[in-house]
Order: sequence, then C-alpha cells, then structure tokens
Amino acid sequence: MYSILTVTTAATSYDLTELQDVKDELGIANNTSDAVLDRYISSASAAAAQYCDRVFQVETVSEQFFADRPNRMIKGGVKPLQLARWPLVTITSVTEDSTLLVQGTDYLVDAANGQLTRLDSSGLAVYWHPLPLTVVYSAGYNPIPLDVEDAVIRMVTKRYLAKGRDASLKQESIPGVREVQYWIATGTEAGNLTPDVQDILSNYRTPRFA
Repeated sequence: MYSILTVTTAATSYDLTELQDVKDELGIANNTSDAVLDRYISSASAAAAQYCDRVFQVETVSEQFFADRPNRMIKGGVKPLQLARWPLVTITSVTEDSTLLVQGTDYLVDAANGQLTRLDSSGLAVYWHPLPLTVVYSAGYNPIPLDVEDAVIRMVTKRYLAKGRDASLKQESIPGVREVQYWIATGTEAGNLTPDVQDILSNYRTPRFA
C-alpha cells in the first residue's frame, strides 16, 4: 500500500525551542541578539526535522491509502496499518471504501507508534482489505520532547559562540598565554549536526525500508 498525505491544519511554528531558553543557556539578559537567535533557532529546527524526516509539532492531516492492484486477485493485506505521522493525538475518522469505521469495534489504535489494527466482527485482528482508505488524524508532540529541544539548543549555542570565527581554524596557540582547538567535522561527521546532536536525534528518525 502507498499513501498520499495532506496537511489540513498546519502548525503555527516549526521552531523546536524557545528564544528565552536559548538566551538562558547563553547567559544573555538583553534583547540585542534576539533577531539573530530567532534565525538560528529556525535554521537548527529545520535541520533537526530534516535529519529525523518528520514534523515534530502537532498537525491535523488526511492520509489516503491505496493498494497496489496487479492484474490478479489480491490476497491478504496490511497488518497493522502504519500512518505517516506519530505519536497520535486524536483519530477523527477512518473511512474504508466510503464506510465509516468505528474505533474499538472495527479497529484498534496504537497511538505511540501510529498504527491501526483492523478487527473483524468477532473482535479478532485481521488484515486490512485492499480497499481505498482515508484516515483523518492529528499527530505530533506537545510539548516538544526535552531531549529534542536540548539538541536544537546545542546547535544554536554552538553556532552563536562561533559567530565571526574562521570556520576553517582548527587550532590557535599563543605560547604561554592560550591554546585552543576547535572541533571540525570530517568524513561522515561533516554536516550540520555534531555527533552528540545526532545521538540525541537518532532516537526520533523515521525508519526507512528498501
């Protein structure tokens, strides 16, 4: 089965942390850096969402499922049905071939994993029929997980503290006074995310199957 997802109620913001939380982390008490920090927050949030291949904020969507139909009778189906977004907040409706299904009678919901299990008339789990299916639901995190927010704050503070510094400078030494080395991404570590940030966000990456 494949699906087409349409966002019907979008999030008002896709930032994964608040300006004040970043300022507290940096020890900034004035508003002179607010504009640049807001920009850094939006950029870091977008990078985190892209890395995880998901929208963290709660949105309402309509997802239509279609079964591949070769020129022969289809046997079996999908069990359970995996939705594109999770964790689930609410299921508004599940419509199978124009028939409105009833939660708890026709299907069960695994909210944490975004999965729906079809039930037969006896309440037993069965395969979903290869019929057009539309699920209207809300999914996402409210509030944003603390570790995700922490990862974004790390990205923002790292960028802010490096503002104006030569990004290619690896080591600076003033004999008897100061010696500094900076982490520079190389090989598979090259990119927007440092290894510690990747470790945090890896727990939220959407699985991809070949």
